Amino acid sequence: MVKSIFLHRTQYFSFFSVIQHYLQIIFDMKKTFIIITLAVMTMAFMPFRTFAQQKAVPEQVTKIFSTASTLEAQGVWSRVLDAKGSLLGYVAYSKPASNGIQGFNGETPLMIIFDAKKTIRKVVLLDNDETPGFVSRVENGGLFDAWNGMTIDQALDAKVDAISGATFTSNGVKQSLQACLQNLKKNVPQDDASPLSCCTWYIVGGAVLLLAVICVVVVVARKRRRK
Repeated sequence: MVKSIFLHRTQYFSFFSVIQHYLQIIFDMKKTFIIITLAVMTMAFMPFRTFAQQKAVPEQVTKIFSTASTLEAQGVWSRVLDAKGSLLGYVAYSKPASNGIQGFNGETPLMIIFDAKKTIRKVVLLDNDETPGFVSRVENGGLFDAWNGMTIDQALDAKVDAISGATFTSNGVKQSLQACLQNLKKNVPQDDASPLSCCTWYIVGGAVLLLAVICVVVVVARKRRRK
């Protein structure tokens, strides 16, 4: 019994001394180790920063994509993702590209919803100062659905008529859409790894760097023991 307790304590102190030894090596190492460690920490926390940039999904988007869970900003585009991180489509906003474009009583900011192939699914008028009666005429006249099913190039080339009785509002919407699409065309996102895939690469990269650091520590420790 006494022997067993003694062996247990011996193993405990032996393990503790090994940990203490490696920690001492870490503290003794020079700037190279510090730089590598900072690189590992940066890689490890990149996925969390990516997730922190995700936003709640607007109601208009969930009407198009019922399984939408989050939006992930990527420049002028925002990816629509489901709970598993799979790509459903995109959302883009006309501002700031449409800044200064006026309808009858103010600017006509838009949100454009695309599917995963970047085909327009819906054009939505956001908060604005337009006269409600004119906005209703535009909606009832089907202007916001005129570009549904079109690619960016098709929508840029499309000849869409203004709605009678709401010409200024119609023209404001059309011009805002054109400005937005022209901006989007210059900034097409890369196809199309999900954020989970990106995070996986960050994690793998961080793990490789961490393994490299551990190998360095072990090699240095063995050399010091031989001395």
